[in-house]
Amino acid sequence: MGVDEAGRGPWAGPVVVAAVRLGAKVPRCLWAARDSKILSARRREALCELIRSEAARVALGWAHPREIESSNILASTLQAMRRAALRAAVGVLPRECLVVADGNRRIPGLSLEQVCVVDGDRLSLSVSCASIVAKVVRDRWMARLDRRYPGYGLARHKGYGTVAHRQALAWLGPAPVHRRTFRPILQLGLPRE
Repeated sequence: MGVDEAGRGPWAGPVVVAAVRLGAKVPRCLWAARDSKILSARRREALCELIRSEAARVALGWAHPREIESSNILASTLQAMRRAALRAAVGVLPRECLVVADGNRRIPGLSLEQVCVVDGDRLSLSVSCASIVAKVVRDRWMARLDRRYPGYGLARHKGYGTVAHRQALAWLGPAPVHRRTFRPILQLGLPRE
């Protein structure tokens, strides 16, 4: 099972984690999966649909802005990874599943055997698949948030700290989806909720 996240660095929106459990025989159509950052949006979308239909199990975990602010970005991301991995492991005996987590941090509180792999989205097919699913789901979610909170350009920059995003924050103030404890937002001197 591969586990990866999307959205740790942005100023707005959730962290989305995907856990993808591949079966013993991986369908040939999934061999094209790569790190989501090197694929076009169109290719990610197509692969995401293939992964969701061909993988043995796909599960998601979320860390929303308030959770991120109540603990911190690392702790909330690791908890979202734990939630996704546990959901993907339903019906599998612990000895039958190895969790490959992207990065150098173990997922806390996980009873499954796990290994951390730096650049896992480049080195492991299951992590590449998780990377794609997490990115596509988060991008779709940011497009929905853009409709709910117009004026910030969330669909365009996905919540990352662009000049346009900074200007929108200065003009509109933060929306409920903003991570108010992140330094760039704190430095704007905006009122906190």
